[in-house]
Amino acid sequence: MKERHTHQPHAYKEHSSRRDGRHRPRAIAITLNQWRQLARDQFAGFLRHEARWAAARILFTVYMGLCLATLGLFGFMTLPVISRLFFNTWRFWRFGHYYPWMLLQGYKVFAMMLRDFRYRFMFSVGLTEQPMKSPDRNITRLAGNWVHEENTCHNCSRCCEKIGCPLLDDRDMCLSYNSFYWRYYLCGRFPTTRQQLDYYNCPKWVMRYKDF
Repeated sequence: MKERHTHQPHAYKEHSSRRDGRHRPRAIAITLNQWRQLARDQFAGFLRHEARWAAARILFTVYMGLCLATLGLFGFMTLPVISRLFFNTWRFWRFGHYYPWMLLQGYKVFAMMLRDFRYRFMFSVGLTEQPMKSPDRNITRLAGNWVHEENTCHNCSRCCEKIGCPLLDDRDMCLSYNSFYWRYYLCGRFPTTRQQLDYYNCPKWVMRYKDF
């Protein structure tokens, strides 16, 4: 007679358990190594991007503070820097005549931020936020009644006119477009919240979600 083979589940489970236990420390070690590599990559990314963006904004704030504190004298002495920051060119003689109006605007905005709590926090930009040339389309979309192209505001300049921005030319075109100031602060990323849209009564953009 042929010998009858019987199944031994307990032995199989014991062997399986020993085998899994033997490999579990190695799996944990691999996971820890992956986390360490991820942490290193994130830190390296921070040094490459966020730290650089934060340093640029801090230097800009210090520079503009010196301009205001010296009643504009420091800015007059470094007009090429002003021209580069706001007009994206070192040829300061083309835009130097705008500087006195920019200086007055700086005092005006500073006073608004001190006086209006809502304005100060609604339009602040974080130090480590990525510079942007256009709104984040993950949270914004074109208004349903906007019939013009996405890359233009057509004849609308409500946001600039509301605060009396001096950087509009005779055609209502922004002279600071795509400059450091445009990309690192609110102009390039506008809008980021529904409150900003309501404040400026913007006809072009709406927020995708109610929480914004």
